Amino acid sequence: MNIQPLFKVQKKYNDSLSINEDLDAHKLQVRKNLEFEIALGDLANETNCFNYLLNNSNPINITSVFHKYITCISQVLTLGIDHKYTDLIAVTMNPNDYCLSDQFLNLYIDTNDLIASPSMDHYLTLFEDLLSLGLTLGFSEAQIQNQFLKSSDKLVML
Repeated sequence: MNIQPLFKVQKKYNDSLSINEDLDAHKLQVRKNLEFEIALGDLANETNCFNYLLNNSNPINITSVFHKYITCISQVLTLGIDHKYTDLIAVTMNPNDYCLSDQFLNLYIDTNDLIASPSMDHYLTLFEDLLSLGLTLGFSEAQIQNQFLKSSDKLVML
């Protein structure tokens, strides 16, 4: 997936935000990392993939899952912008055989790796795993790009 257009739209949106100037760079980055992990948990909660009890299956709202997924994409792009990884042109969307629970846990590990040892490789792994999750959830590359660009246009206008 070519992510350059996504980076451009996300940067434009990020530049329009009013950031608390009392936060130093470290505190701001910590909060953005936490914001992503909370959004990821919100997405996992929406999928109900952690449910292991019998007779406890709530219907999944795929529209809500998709919107929460796009929010996660937005936040990962922001992490890339903040770490200056915007030279990255494309990220591969590869399906995998892991269950949703495993995929979410791997994303938390990827995030922690990026926090503990920021590098382009760790960022790329995080992004690839997030795109892989999208495939598992049933979202195509075109759907993800189109929805992100559509959603971002609305955010920029606010």
